[in-house]
This record gives sequence, C-alpha cells and structure tokens, in this order.
Amino acid sequence: MNMQDVFDSVVKVSRAKTLSDSDQMLLGGLIEAFEKIVAHRDEDRDEPIVRFDFGYMFPTSLDSWRGSYDELALDYTHEGEELTATKFLELLKSAVGKNFTGYKGGGFTMSEATPVWVSNYGEGCNTAVIGIIDEGWQVILATGYREF
Repeated sequence: MNMQDVFDSVVKVSRAKTLSDSDQMLLGGLIEAFEKIVAHRDEDRDEPIVRFDFGYMFPTSLDSWRGSYDELALDYTHEGEELTATKFLELLKSAVGKNFTGYKGGGFTMSEATPVWVSNYGEGCNTAVIGIIDEGWQVILATGYREF
C-alpha cells in the first residue's frame, strides 16, 4: 500500500466518525424524505417548490463539493425557475452512482451515504443540509455551518 492509499484510508475513517456524530444529511436520507413528500402531497394543490432557509435561494444542480471532492454540493441561486419537489427528487436520484469531476480533476462516484453540502461550483463553504421543513406549498432545506 502506498502512502496516498494510507492517507486516504485514515481520512475516510476520520470522516466516517465525524458523520456518525453529525446531523448533516446524506444523499440517501434526502432522497427518502423527498420520496415521502412527493408520495403524500395534496393533488389539489400546486406541487411544492424547494428552497433553502436563507436569502430566497433555491437549489439548481449538483456538483462535487470543493471541500472534499468525494462529497456532494447543491448549487444555488435566487434567479430563474425554482425546482418542484418532484424535479428535485429526480435530481437527487440521478446522483446515486454517478461519477462527478472534482474542481481540480479526478472522478468521484456518489452514493446514498454521501454527505450533502450547499455550495456553488468551485466553492468549499461549510454549509451543510441538516434538515427539511415541509410547509405544503414549499419545502425548505434547513442548513447550518458544520466542520469538515
């Protein structure tokens, strides 16, 4: 085993420990929550939109997170068309098993056990998705600062 493999192994074990003590949501947990929301929504109402809990922002797409390329980032904006809960669920599901390119290269495959951050392409801020608030007409992605 070369030194890089040893280092990667140590980091992986440390990260798993940090996540076990964290409220940060994983991709699989987000998918499960949105599957329930979509399945139980009121058919007589418009489908809920998805927003963050800050500054009228909403998710747009997914990238490899610059803080650690093997983790996932939700890109965001406050302009354009907001995603519905169904479209957001489709976006999340499309990431499972998908290979993302890191900011400085390399391929990283995401799984249901991948942590989810809120960070635009090329940024490595420590804003994590930590919960979901279903208000019926909108679904809020609750966020918080979390150490890596």
